[in-house]
Amino acid sequence: MRKVILTVAAVCLAVLFLNGCKSYDNNYLKPEDFAARLRQAGFKVKSVRPLPGEPFRATSGAAILIDNSEIGVYKFDPTSAPGKKRLEQVTQSKRLYIKGLPFPVEVRGCFAIMGLEKHRMKRKIIEVFDDFY
Repeated sequence: MRKVILTVAAVCLAVLFLNGCKSYDNNYLKPEDFAARLRQAGFKVKSVRPLPGEPFRATSGAAILIDNSEIGVYKFDPTSAPGKKRLEQVTQSKRLYIKGLPFPVEVRGCFAIMGLEKHRMKRKIIEVFDDFY
């Protein structure tokens, strides 16, 4: 009887602590893979071009043109100490900076998307981003 009570208590605690938490294990993906996911979701992706990740201390990036508006997708390396630290900073601040000017980003796993704030399909793009893992 005691084992049953302890097991039920452990399961209840796990549900309380893990409820609503979504884990994004997407380090195996590339920024260009997000363009493919957008196409699969029905978006008309007009072009995809590589972007250097260095300005943001990211490992890679891609510019994706959707509906005549471009978004930037950047990947950070959570397996290295500097990459992990940088990813934590971006996740916490939800900002990337260009010449000192802050730009809002959405972060999921090791990816950040820039340029969504004025995109007319922002909510739909975020829905695809939520499942990008």
